[in-house]
Amino acid sequence: MTAEYLENLAQALRDHGVDRPVAVVDLDRVEANCDAARAGLGHGLQARLVAKSLPCLPLLDHIRARIPASGLMSFSEPMLSALLAAEPDTDHLLGKPLPVTAARRILETHPDAARRVQWLIDTPQRLDAYLSLAADSDQTLRLSLEIDVGLHRGGLTADQVAGVAARIADHAHAALSGVMGYEVHLAKLPRPLRRRARRASAKAFGQAVAALGQGTQGLCLNTGGSLTFQDPATRAPATEVAFGSVLVKPSDFDHASTKAFLPALFLATPILKVMPHNPVPGIDLPGLRRTNLAISGGHYLASPVWPDGFGYSGVFGRSSNQEVWVGPKTTKAQPGDIALLRPSQSEAVLNQFGTVLALRQGRVVAEWACLPN
Repeated sequence: MTAEYLENLAQALRDHGVDRPVAVVDLDRVEANCDAARAGLGHGLQARLVAKSLPCLPLLDHIRARIPASGLMSFSEPMLSALLAAEPDTDHLLGKPLPVTAARRILETHPDAARRVQWLIDTPQRLDAYLSLAADSDQTLRLSLEIDVGLHRGGLTADQVAGVAARIADHAHAALSGVMGYEVHLAKLPRPLRRRARRASAKAFGQAVAALGQGTQGLCLNTGGSLTFQDPATRAPATEVAFGSVLVKPSDFDHASTKAFLPALFLATPILKVMPHNPVPGIDLPGLRRTNLAISGGHYLASPVWPDGFGYSGVFGRSSNQEVWVGPKTTKAQPGDIALLRPSQSEAVLNQFGTVLALRQGRVVAEWACLPN
């Protein structure tokens, strides 16, 4: 991002009348990222978009127009419920296990959820709970097995898969829908561990699929993540990869594997006060004076990127009310100008204000409602 790009973005938002904190998505950059993602997909692999990372239905629609998706990966009861109500045919793979009480509420609220949701099973004990739910509801539940691919964040081991799959096959109201081995955190491991862990992950996923025997035709074999979906080691025997955050590229996804992607998500908020040559409290020395500014709100999961040269104040500390930034004496910032931050993540950030502004060619073209967390 150049200073010119950020200055023009801030001015476009001021011209639009932004007067409160808001999330902003640059659709030109999102589309470029979609093209990069399609180029990075392995031959024959389908894409499944991670809804928590792109929690805005019009944004998901915009992306799905450029990246055909097998469905969504959903993580919470409120978001899953909203998506089930909004779309009649989308397939949902749970990205984390839901408590069975939450699954029961979803089934009671959405009678077709049994057909459209792949419920995630990570332990034999959770399988017991979901088989009981299936029997009580008299509906056939589609169950997907979460695999421990070596990150040890939970999930079934390869030697548990065959027994769990057999129990599902023997149940009158359960069907095996696939396996899921989400692996994005492999890319965050220290370099000495990364290659070894990557090989172990691919082996664990392959062993889990092999444990199902010859009955894998038509199953959802899901793996990947925004930092790993382009890795050739991710591909066999997977049928699809999950990703989402990389399409708006918050700063946590700055990585060697995402160099082809552009930051497309920002937080924007009005500047409330500009205090030029502000002395440090208790030290009234000219040489220590810099410009302080105060923004509307604060304590965001994001870092200042505009006005140029500003960062969080070490004197005033973090604040959720009117956070103070410190920067150069020569700034031209004025009250009413727009300050910009780049989020570190998109989940729980993109939708924290309820709406998101969509820009195209440097102009706000839509204001979209967001999904609940």
